[in-house]
Amino acid sequence: MKEFLAFIIGVCFGSFANVVIYRLPRNKSIIFPGSFCPKCRHSIKWYDNIPVLSYILLRGKCRYCKKTISIRYPVVELIMGVISLMLYEKFLAHGLFCPFLFYFIFALGLVIISGIDFETFLVPDIIVLPLIPLGMVGAFLCQNFFFSKTSAETFIAISRLLYSFSGALTGGLIVALLAITGKIIYKKEAMGGGDLKLLAAIGAFLGWRGVFLSIFFGSIIGTIISLALIYSKKKKWDDYVPFGPYLAAGAIIAILYKGSYFLSLYFIP
Repeated sequence: MKEFLAFIIGVCFGSFANVVIYRLPRNKSIIFPGSFCPKCRHSIKWYDNIPVLSYILLRGKCRYCKKTISIRYPVVELIMGVISLMLYEKFLAHGLFCPFLFYFIFALGLVIISGIDFETFLVPDIIVLPLIPLGMVGAFLCQNFFFSKTSAETFIAISRLLYSFSGALTGGLIVALLAITGKIIYKKEAMGGGDLKLLAAIGAFLGWRGVFLSIFFGSIIGTIISLALIYSKKKKWDDYVPFGPYLAAGAIIAILYKGSYFLSLYFIP
């Protein structure tokens, strides 16, 4: 039952992520108006706005204009639901509420960033930049620093904060180095400023080791998907492919693989 609830909560936040993914690049409020069909602009009733289920019942079409609803909507909802469930198993099932909340917020940010980057080739500053200090604050507070009674707990909190800072710095420097190298070798931009900020945010949440894990897993996923798209002739070899979604996927895998180095180092089994 708890696992199902964790999944449902994730799916609901996935629905919110869809709203942000659609509206933020268009400079629209994410609060008002309520949900509407992007094709005919008709308001969507609550019973047509149930995550995943409504898409299935409506057979992927708007009730009013009968035009196709993007498959992105249920996919994002399901992805967030699965991530929430896996984070529950990794943290909350062991009584670790703070790390669960910490990484749930991070995952939600990554999903939103990935959706926007996939559609617009841009990493939104308004989402990615706050993640950097948030990652450091989370690393600091998850040890309950302000309630610590011993010097050992204080040392752990400070060491995790420093590890988070080093991760953000490492992530930014790696992308900067890749960008410079790519420009020299290929005479064009290899990594954008958005990727730099995203990897800095990943470093703030996962530490410098998590940065390398995210790049490793992200590169594998990106290579496989890119080759599949090229083979199916949906992309050409010289087409630009946003790397943000793959870095985000790599970061999620890194969390689930190790649970974050600076957290697992102290209290995650």
